[in-house]
Order: sequence, then C-alpha cells, then structure tokens
Amino acid sequence: MKIIQNDIVVARPIILHISQIPVLGIPFGIFPHKGGQRHSGWIMPSYGDNKNRGQYIQGLGFYWAPSDYWDSKLTMGFADKQGYTFNVNTQYKLRYKFNGSLNFFNRQFLSGTKNIADIFGDKKTSTTVRWNHKQEMRNDQSLNANITYSTSGDYNKKYGLTETERMDQKAISNISYSKRWPESKNSVSFSYYSNQDLLIKDKIDDNSKYYIKPNRKGTQINSKNQTFPKFSFRHGQSNLFSTTAIDKKWFNTITWNYGLNYTNIERIYFESVEIDSNVFSWKNDNLSENKINDENNGWIHTTSINAPQKLFKYISINPRLSLKSAWVNKTYDGIWNDSLNVFDKIENNGFATRTTGSFSLNSSTQIYGLVPIPFGPVKSIRHVMSPTIGYSWTPDFSEDFFGKDLRYVRRRSIENNEEKIFDRFSGTIAGNTPKSEQKSMTFGINNIFQAKVLKAEEEKKVDLLNWRINSGYNFAAESQKFSNIRSSVRSKILGKLNVDLSMTHDLYDFDVKRNKRLPSLNKNSSGRVSPRLINTRLSTSFRIKGKKWEESELVDDMINDTTTTENDLEEESHLNTVPRNIQSSINNNQLWSTNISLSYSLNALNPNKTSKTFWANSNSIINITNNWKVSYRARFDLIQRDLVNHSFSVYRDLHCWELSLNWTPNGIGQGINFKINVKSPTLKDLKLEKKGGVYSGAGI
Repeated sequence: MKIIQNDIVVARPIILHISQIPVLGIPFGIFPHKGGQRHSGWIMPSYGDNKNRGQYIQGLGFYWAPSDYWDSKLTMGFADKQGYTFNVNTQYKLRYKFNGSLNFFNRQFLSGTKNIADIFGDKKTSTTVRWNHKQEMRNDQSLNANITYSTSGDYNKKYGLTETERMDQKAISNISYSKRWPESKNSVSFSYYSNQDLLIKDKIDDNSKYYIKPNRKGTQINSKNQTFPKFSFRHGQSNLFSTTAIDKKWFNTITWNYGLNYTNIERIYFESVEIDSNVFSWKNDNLSENKINDENNGWIHTTSINAPQKLFKYISINPRLSLKSAWVNKTYDGIWNDSLNVFDKIENNGFATRTTGSFSLNSSTQIYGLVPIPFGPVKSIRHVMSPTIGYSWTPDFSEDFFGKDLRYVRRRSIENNEEKIFDRFSGTIAGNTPKSEQKSMTFGINNIFQAKVLKAEEEKKVDLLNWRINSGYNFAAESQKFSNIRSSVRSKILGKLNVDLSMTHDLYDFDVKRNKRLPSLNKNSSGRVSPRLINTRLSTSFRIKGKKWEESELVDDMINDTTTTENDLEEESHLNTVPRNIQSSINNNQLWSTNISLSYSLNALNPNKTSKTFWANSNSIINITNNWKVSYRARFDLIQRDLVNHSFSVYRDLHCWELSLNWTPNGIGQGINFKINVKSPTLKDLKLEKKGGVYSGAGI
C-alpha cells in the first residue's frame, strides 16, 4: 500500500476474506485521501445485467469541486438494450443567503429496436432541465423557484418501471416571491405556475395505447395550465378596537383579518365532440384537433370578524362572520333550449361581482373532577371533561336573500316538478355559487382520564384514557337531519401497549334490498332508537425485547445462592456456557426485539354486506453474535388465515467489509438481494451485488 498524504491511497491487491478464506479480489485500487474534505475526482461506476436493460454500466463520471460555494457532478450510463444517458447536476449554496441546484438530463434511447448498433440511426432524444432555487433576502423577503423544462416524455413512457410513472408525466414549474411586514401583520406575494402534460398527444391519438376515450360530448382534457400573474395580499389577525388599558371592554376582543387575491389563468385544453350518434372524439369532422385556449381572471376578497368572549368566567364563546366577494371579468348567460330542456351556455364579457358569506358561533368549557383512590402507587384519578357546541349558517345564495333576488343563478321548472338551475359564475374564478342552505349544530365531548402516581417519592401525571364523541344536526335538511355519531378511545396501557378504537354509529334505518339509507330512525324491538354500528377500527401495537445475560449477575447468583443442591449446580454450570458465549459476542444490551401490531376494521353500512379486515404485522430482530444479525418481517391476514408477504434479512460484519442478504419469497418486491461492500463511505462504490426476482441482475 502506498499513501500520498492528503492526495490518494494506492492499494494492491485488494482481497475479500470470509473466515480467513479469500473469496474476491481485484488487482489494485486507487482511492482519495483528502481527510474528509470535498475534492474533485472520478466517480466509480456500477455494472450489471438484467432482463429489461441488458448489460449496463451506470454512474461513471467526474465530481468537480472548484470552490466551497458550488460543485458539479457529471455522470453517464449505458445499457445495450436502451441506449445511453448524460446527467449534469450542479449545486450551489451561500449560507444564510441562497441555495439551489441545476440539473441537465439527456437521454439517447432506442426507438423501435433493442439492437444497440442502431443507436445512431433509429433513436429518440429526450432532454429535461430542472432548476431549484431558494433565497432569503433582507427585510423579510424570500424567493423560491422550481422550474422544469422537458422536450418530451418518451423515455419515461417507454422505460418507466410503474404504470403511474409511465402515465403521469408532467412538467411543473413555479416561481414565488413574498414580502412580509411583521409589525403591521401585512404580507404580499407574487407567483407563477405552469403545468404541462407531456403525454397529451398520445392521450388524444386513438392509435396510441395511452389514448383516453371520451364517453360524452364536452369532455375536457388539459394540455397546459398556466397561472400568471397571481398576486396575494394578507393582513393578519388584528384587534378592531385596540387599547392599552388594563381593564378591557368586551369589544376590545373583537378581531378581524383580510385577504386579497388576483389570479389570471390561461388554460389550453381539448374538448370532445360528437362526430356520430353516441360516437365521440377529440377531433372534428375534418380530423383537426378541437383545441381551445381559455383565459380567466378575477379578484377574490375575503374577510372575517371574530368576537371571542367569556360568559360567567368559565364559558368561552366565539361568534364569527366570514364574507367573500368575487370580482370577475366575465360570466355566463343561460339561454333556455326548449327542444332539449337545457340551458345553452353563452359567454358574457363584462365586470360582475358576487358576495357570499357564513356565520358561526362556537362555545366550550372545561369541567374537572378529582377522585381520591389510594391504590398502590396511584393516589388519585382526575377527569377532565371538555364539552363543545357550535352553530353555523350558510345561506342558499341561489334563492332570494331577505326578499332580494341576487341574480346569481337562473331557475327553470320542467315536467315532473323537476327544476333546472344555471349558475352564472360556474367556470369563472369565483367558482360555483352555494345552492343549498346549511343550518347545522355540532356538539361533542372530550374526556381525559389521568392518574397521579407516586414514583420514587415524586408525583407524576399519567394519561390513562382519552375518549371523544361528537355528532351534529342540520336544521335545513329535509330529512336525515342527524349526523353520524363518531367516537374514539385512545389509551396506552402501562405505558407500553397502544390501543386505538374508533367507531361510527348511524341513527337511521337502512333498506338492505335497495341498498339505501332511510329517513326513519333505526329502532330496536322495544321501539327505542338504537344507533347502528356502521364502521369500527381497532388497532394495537406493542414491543417485546430481551436483554443480554450479564455475566456478572450470573456469577453473583451462583455465589449468593447457598441452598442449591449438587444437581442444581451441575445444571447451572451447563447453562452458564451459553450466556458466557453470548456475552462475548453481543455488543449491546439488546439480544432480540419484536414489534407486533394488530389492526381490525369492520364496515357494516349495509348490514347484509359487511366487510372485515384483520391484519397482523411483525418485525423481529435477533443479534445472534457480535457480527451476525437476523431479522424477519411478516404480514398476516388473520381472517383468510394467509401469510400475505414476508421477508428475511441476514447481516454479517466482515471487519472492513459487510455482507447483507435480503430475501422476499412472495408478494410485492419478490426476489433476493445479496451484497458485499466496503464499510467506509469513501469506498462505498467498491461492492459486489446480485439481485434476483422482478429486477434480477448482477453488478459490481
């Protein structure tokens, strides 16, 4: 071995020994020796062979660190069934100022063949550029950028490992700037957003396997969404009537906030047309694509007023009024079509406003109870009960409001008492107009049970049980006014066993034949209302572990126990050889550990079609010796009595090297992975790896 201080280490030969037996060797190795500092140098590649890529080399490159503020990594890969790739990743950082990265990824891949000799002829090129930047500026300013540019999604479409990766290919970019004034609680922000679908041409091409077939007229599929500019102003929670007086009046607690948003959205999309009876296409009769550019912008004002108060010193109430006003540059008129009994939608350019709002009132308090129960270390039990009740009202803005027609929607009655509604603001920045009145009351109780425990002459508070229950009532609903009753219980028994139970009860009856919830209350045989259990979930988890045998404790037991017989001493001497061996090989206090979790769920919305799941998961680790570790994971379906999946792992410390074996016999990720590598992070690329199963192959 030759060492050049602060430069390189040249070692020859390099041989892997297992139990003093030479297993693997290479003629020589050249490794950096810079004392942990960043430095330029070559990046060792990995080699392999698998069914999808063929023989490949990846990760070969050069790392360049010209200064303390930025660096760059150039890597390349080659696969004889795919092609080759180039990747340049540059990172920069100035502490407390800014940081970011610029990535350039170019792929030259085979198009209609897997013969690498055709790479210079029958090939396609795909390039992706990504820039991430984050900057904190003076006076509470910040700038964030995440920009992606891609020429096409052909590479991922062809070589993506999962269907989601192959289908969901989007180039998303966003830039945002914000400025805050903490003293005045004001802030502003400007942003840009773009979302482009790289597969749009394939999705509208009926000859492509990624074609999305429309099933009706007017179906839309987005090609590109762009939001610019988007401006926001916020004023945080402030007192409406601020005062510095010590004795504050009731109106001094009233607070308000305000928000303003301006958004301009440009959307490019394709809309399906009916080319024949019940035959729909993304293309017109002349086979031209039905591509539409749409621009939409407007202002949204939001404000809310809160007036928290105390009643009788113990009851907290908080009335809240929320208002939202939308200013848009266009709306839509609905012209009634007698022949089709529908509204024809016509765009109407011009300024229009719409104001909506809601009101809520919430109240809460806390009730304490203390029960002295001197039992062992437990001195007393405390019960904290927190009842809450709330009321909220959202008007129906499609109806007359206090006798005034707001003209937000149009209504038309047709046969069979059916009514058609046309919303002028649907499809604009304002969004849909609230068309149903909500008058709802919510109520619930949270119970906490705690114990005061005396431990080592010191009192400690221990949470025993947390029980929540809540429901609601909608005064504006025509039927089924009560909400479902939801309850949950959470406890940690003895500080080790976690238990979580959640339940949902329905007060209304159910028609099993029509699979429909009925408006009548569910009652038992005695005529009393009986809530139906429609959903429950019970889960628990715990951990058990064993510590190593302490040799000193065993020796002390042998010396102090003078009542043992001769036969007992012989057994003690025989057993003592095991812990002595383990003691010499275990380097921590934990010999083994097992984590077990159980989860049971029941869905009984339809009493005749209940569904149940009961899962058990376990994860066990055994430190056999100082160098050997074995772990086992398993997931069981206790209802079907089936072992869903399990995996084994073996780890062996080989001094400067380490060996790992992972085997998944079945389920997701089925296969085997065997690896021997050098421990040192500097030499992490020196490894031998063999994979089998879904991603089978070998590599060095």
